[in-house]
Amino acid sequence: MRNVYLSFLGTGKYEKATYVLAGRTASPTRFIQAAQFELLDAKRPDQAYILVTKESRQKHFAELRNELESFAVQVQDIELSNDMSEHGQWSWFETILQLIQPEDRLVVDLTHGFRSMPIIFATALNFLQKTRKVTLDHVFYGAFEQNPNQPPIIDMRSFFDINLWADGVTRLVEDADASALARTAEISPKKQFSELSDDHFTKKCRNITRLLKSIDVNNIGEEVQELLEKICSMREHASPGTSILLEMMEEKFSRLQVAEMSNPDKNGYTLSYYKMLLELCRLLLDHGLIMQAFTVMREWIALLVMLYFEQQEHMNAGKRRKRVEHYSPFFFNMIQYDREKWNFPESAQKKLQRLEPFYDTLADHHILDPLLLVEPTATDSTLPIKRLSVYRNGFDHAWLGKSGMQPDMEEQARVFLSRLEDVLQRLERYYAKQAEQ
Repeated sequence: MRNVYLSFLGTGKYEKATYVLAGRTASPTRFIQAAQFELLDAKRPDQAYILVTKESRQKHFAELRNELESFAVQVQDIELSNDMSEHGQWSWFETILQLIQPEDRLVVDLTHGFRSMPIIFATALNFLQKTRKVTLDHVFYGAFEQNPNQPPIIDMRSFFDINLWADGVTRLVEDADASALARTAEISPKKQFSELSDDHFTKKCRNITRLLKSIDVNNIGEEVQELLEKICSMREHASPGTSILLEMMEEKFSRLQVAEMSNPDKNGYTLSYYKMLLELCRLLLDHGLIMQAFTVMREWIALLVMLYFEQQEHMNAGKRRKRVEHYSPFFFNMIQYDREKWNFPESAQKKLQRLEPFYDTLADHHILDPLLLVEPTATDSTLPIKRLSVYRNGFDHAWLGKSGMQPDMEEQARVFLSRLEDVLQRLERYYAKQAEQ
């Protein structure tokens, strides 16, 4: 890791001034770069790159180098062309990238940036922060317009973290990854997007990431509910910039919001829970988490058996978990095979006898048709639920024994999700009629 300084040298008239940084005054000098090195003291970099043109080098570089070398720093001039075309500006960008090594710490001075160079420079710094883990210690600007004799040196570093905040929130809502948001909260000043820097908030975001990627379906709803309540509270007093980022998060995760959602193991399985799981599937697919989405869809079907047990008996959390463990895989097997092909062993006959009435109810009211009926125009006679199982089993075994991963996985996942939504609508209509009777 190096400590690197980047600055510009222009062709204008450099007059002596007394620069001020955070209340501290430097010795009078023609060059703001020398003032910054003096004021940085023990924290000054050991390698300085001065971006010059041919003209600025001839006019000022020798004198600037002499002043900087008195601080025991390696000084190197880097010439940029005068080409203002798109190609020329791109070459400026690439020149900056070539100067910086991974994990360098940077002090940057933008005071004498010429033409469009400050814009390109700012873009390069943002790129380097994200791709080479570069740390910006300071981004200085000499405000001559405020006081030509004692110009203040303003540190603009915190503004370069704005893109990191936006990137962190975007990665959370688009990729279910809270690591960038948490990392930005650690390195950025607390006054910048202070609400997002809150330890409780970032911890909540990290936990939701963990629950999503590990598809902890019985806990994700409750966690999302708490996050949305936190966001709602934060937005009441948030700054405009923070409000925009919070709005992005609220829009994404409100899809999983179910009124009074809690762990169904403890408080029962309801149709609202099954609806939330389908929204979770959609969110997982939007994030490219296809294996997780297939897993949730398979378990969604198996968990339908819990609607039956909720009607049959009073259960606590332990009993519900035992019912899920004991009956849901078996119920899935009942559904994925045609009834006339059932061939369960003698040891499974008690399970079959207990669940068959529920299966018959679902079949009689055509609730399972989207999973059991093959379209007349289909070229594959395999039951839809069986095809879903085949796709999910491919993930289970890393596609070993196959030619490779199915090429239409995401497309088929959305087809299966549509079928499960159809099943849910049929369930809702059935239970609505039951309530009326």
